[in-house]
Amino acid sequence: MGAGSFAAQRLGATPVHQTRSQGSLSTSPGASPASTGQDLSAVATDDLPEIVTIVAIGSQSDELGTGWPVDDQGDFITNDHVVHAGLSFYAVTQTGAEYPAAVVHADPALDLAEVKVIGLREQPFAIDPNPAAIGEPVVVLASEGATSHPPVTDSVVDGLGERATVQHAEPGELSTYSDLIRIPARIFPGNSGGPVLTTAGQVVGVLTLAAENGSGAFALPLQELAPVIHRWLED
Repeated sequence: MGAGSFAAQRLGATPVHQTRSQGSLSTSPGASPASTGQDLSAVATDDLPEIVTIVAIGSQSDELGTGWPVDDQGDFITNDHVVHAGLSFYAVTQTGAEYPAAVVHADPALDLAEVKVIGLREQPFAIDPNPAAIGEPVVVLASEGATSHPPVTDSVVDGLGERATVQHAEPGELSTYSDLIRIPARIFPGNSGGPVLTTAGQVVGVLTLAAENGSGAFALPLQELAPVIHRWLED
């Protein structure tokens, strides 16, 4: 288990209007063998079309994040800090279609939120029932509309049980995180809420922070969040 404590930064962003070709693959340090890389590429190809940009319209600025479907009823998961200051919301699909949205559940203490996207039905991502493991190959998906960078990052789990502190958290937002998954991936503003997927295509984490020292990114472990998500969906 990792014993490090890191200064970290949020991965939200104000809107940018820049497009790049979809489906690019960014390989981080610690790349996996070719066969595993092919597995991750297949996962990304299958699941990337289901990813959406979550747009939170605030009183002074807009916030962008990534959302992924947790059921086929229009419910998407993202970070609380993406939607925390929003007054109204909408989602943008990979094809550019826009849908109205609403935050139906949020837990600032977990930095987790459920967003209902009205009129959009996507195939849900499976949740990995097992904890992440050191050395496990993973792929991180993001909304290219939120990051303006390639939406797929191939990486590996290189830390568990990590702690991170956000120096300038907004009032009501979580500032101290524990039990995080660390991956040596280069990620960008707008990656917040993106799923961390295994070679089996199951979500094992939710990307939430980047280390200020450039040592990688951090994700919330899905094993700890799954009971909350299931409870929300039953409401």
